[in-house]
Amino acid sequence: MKLTEHFSFNELTDSQKHPELVPQNRIDAMGYMKQLKYTSATLEEIRAILNVPLDVSSGFRNNALNKAVVGSPTSGHTKGLCADIVPKGMSVEDAFELIQFNKDKCPSLKKCIMENFRGSKWLHIETKTERFQPTKFYTTNNGKTYTEVA
Repeated sequence: MKLTEHFSFNELTDSQKHPELVPQNRIDAMGYMKQLKYTSATLEEIRAILNVPLDVSSGFRNNALNKAVVGSPTSGHTKGLCADIVPKGMSVEDAFELIQFNKDKCPSLKKCIMENFRGSKWLHIETKTERFQPTKFYTTNNGKTYTEVA
């Protein structure tokens, strides 16, 4: 089922590391369809800025999947409001800078975190739940300590 032009329900509820948890994750995600559509719309805005496809490595995570990936108990992933992405054909660093420079073209973006953890790099994207929330940018090298980027 497509949520937006370039993003599907299956893509935002999949897990490469824990495929055994995907069926229940998808059942639980049905209760978060509104949020998943919002998140997909934010990803569309980012895709338009970057002008490249995005790989979604993590989207909605029910409690079992979130625990299996050692996610934060308060993670926005468990509410359908976050996605971890890697742009195809562009470095994560370049994508982070482009999104930051063009943040006005992404009005639904609440938070963009450039994560560099255990040899992997990705962007953590969080969708706004209120229209006038500020957009913030952070970096982290350990998933625990975040530095805000002005």
